Formats: sequence, structure tokens, C-alpha cells
Amino acid sequence: CASHIPVEIRQAPANNPPIETVQEDPLRFTGQYVRWGGKIVDVENKPDSTWIEVVSSSLNSYGRPVRYEHDTPGRFLVRIDGFIDPEIYGKGRLLTVYGNVESRLVRQIDDYPYTYPLIKANTHYLWPEYRHSQYRHYAGHPYYLDPWWYHPHYRFHYGHRHFYRHHYGLHYGHYYY
Repeated sequence: CASHIPVEIRQAPANNPPIETVQEDPLRFTGQYVRWGGKIVDVENKPDSTWIEVVSSSLNSYGRPVRYEHDTPGRFLVRIDGFIDPEIYGKGRLLTVYGNVESRLVRQIDDYPYTYPLIKANTHYLWPEYRHSQYRHYAGHPYYLDPWWYHPHYRFHYGHRHFYRHHYGLHYGHYYY
């Protein structure tokens, strides 16, 4: 069964440096391939590319960002060729990128000058949103999965298992002669 997640996203490159190491000296890692991911903070479309600001988090074995609770390794910028719709790649969505470190950029976060590693994305993957239902779905009694229950010929045949609904719940019984 083939996965729809690109191989570059599922498998980290052989020498994948952590964002904290690259952030200390981004120019030393220029041209090196990385696989990073996290939560989208901002999407900025330019004339020929899109820049996405990402708050980094660790990745699970499939390359999906794991939500962080208190601390994050840092932030990075991703440059993707072409137009990316900011409504689809909205704030808070999870993104994993595979690309090479292109340079560093200093931008302001409020009044603080922050150094971002800039990644030129070769491949990226926007993870689907999980929506949790407020309702629990009850599949019913496990014996309803029994093929004898659904087949009308066998259901009323003597000696075969059957179930009947009682106002106090489900009961198991047999027809006897």
C-alpha cells in the first residue's frame, strides 16, 4: 500500500541537523538538506514565491509535527516557489518541509530581533486537520456483526443464534423446538 505522504517527508535526510544548531550559525549549514516541521504562524505571498513562518516542533516517525506544550526549539522561514493560498495554509495548521538551508534572515517579533534560518523547500506537506467529535459513537453490541443476525433465512431458523431487543438492553438467546 503506497502512502500519499512524500518519501522525503517520511524519512529524514542522513545528516538532519536540529533547528537549534542551525539557528546558532545558519551560514555554516547553507546548502545542507533538512526535514523540519511545526505550526504555521504566517503566510506571505511575494511576486514569485510564498514565505511561510513556522514555529518548529519535533516530528514523529511519519514526519508529522508533534504539538508542543510549553517550549519550542525555534522558528524558521520556508520559501516555496509559486502561490500558496493563505486560507488553506492557515495559521495553526501543521506543515513539514524538506529542503536546503538557503540563508538567514533577521526579522522582528514584536520588539525583539529574531534570526530565522531560511529553508528553500523542495517538498512540503500540509497535514490534514483532525476534528474531534463531541459525541461518542456506539457501534452496538458486537454480536450484531455476526452474519447470522443479518441473513433473514438463518435468523428465524431453529437452533441458530439470534438476538432480540428488550427494553432493558440486548439479550442473547436460542430458539428451541
